[in-house]
Amino acid sequence: MMKKKVWNRVRKYIDNKVFYKKLENNLIKDNGKKCFVFGAPYHSNMGDQAQTYCIIKWVNRNYKDHSVYCFDTKAISGNNYKAMKLIKRHIKSNDKLFLHSGYHTTDLYMLEENMQRETVKQFIDQHIVVLPQTIYYKDPEEEKKAIQIYNSHPNLTFMCRDDISYDTAKRIFSNCNLIKFPDVVTTLIGTKQYFNERNGILLCMRNDKEALYSKSEVSDLVSHLGHLDKTEITDTTINKDAKYISNNREATINSILEEYSKYKVIITDRYHGTIFSLITNTPVIVLSSTDHKLSSGVKWFPQEFRDYVFHVKDIKDVKSYVEKIYSMEYEYKLEPYFNQNFYDKLKDILE
Repeated sequence: MMKKKVWNRVRKYIDNKVFYKKLENNLIKDNGKKCFVFGAPYHSNMGDQAQTYCIIKWVNRNYKDHSVYCFDTKAISGNNYKAMKLIKRHIKSNDKLFLHSGYHTTDLYMLEENMQRETVKQFIDQHIVVLPQTIYYKDPEEEKKAIQIYNSHPNLTFMCRDDISYDTAKRIFSNCNLIKFPDVVTTLIGTKQYFNERNGILLCMRNDKEALYSKSEVSDLVSHLGHLDKTEITDTTINKDAKYISNNREATINSILEEYSKYKVIITDRYHGTIFSLITNTPVIVLSSTDHKLSSGVKWFPQEFRDYVFHVKDIKDVKSYVEKIYSMEYEYKLEPYFNQNFYDKLKDILE
């Protein structure tokens, strides 16, 4: 069997001439089929890193005869998109091109958005699949630019990861193939089981421009919950270098999941905090962020998950939901719903 080849490059290499030379040599020597993934994270947000892990895993499972070349946004964008232009010279019609899942189709993160736009312009003859996205434009002018660029591609498939993004895409990306599909990290739900003793409450709370609640509100919540059980706080962004994570991605993810599996309940305003909780079969209380990512994203979870996912619109109501969860008996086991109903079927949908 052909040895699988995965290129996984982070930003520290983008100015290195050796990197470009090695890339071109690999593309010349590799006569087989290839899958390219552009837009992996160059930072230590483990939700985004988990997306990369799951994307590569899905590609390997479904395109066994393809080599995989995965590039983070800065690596593929560096030196005026030099790596992208090298790939354009060598890509073949039977190669696959994916844009990384996430919150990239937006003017809130223009590095990712510009990388996507450039890919669409450069690879006009290639089928491009944009993996599940949250779609939102604040500036009408940026939305107009996006409309012109994305709609100009004759074979672009947009996967939208919530109802609002899907409705937005139907309005502005009328010339694209549109699919509503859950976040790729949901493929891990139902694939793991943990047997740790469960104690305490974990808050996984964001500390960035998407946070809806202030630090003082979160601090007050920790104080109130402390009367029920030991309460700790974390985030999906961790204090580790992105290069270290990319080289140890699976182990880093598994270590985080192992920690999540030790709690009786998790409270989060992170969408991937929600998914991490469910991967570890841990009941989760979901708070909102400043956009529709959480409120719309929780609609994916089926009736079978009803005792594990609680969307709470007001932070003041969290304590009563924690008490409710503590009063319930759990098997701490969920089924692989998202693989069975979505990702096991995705290749056929795309082809």
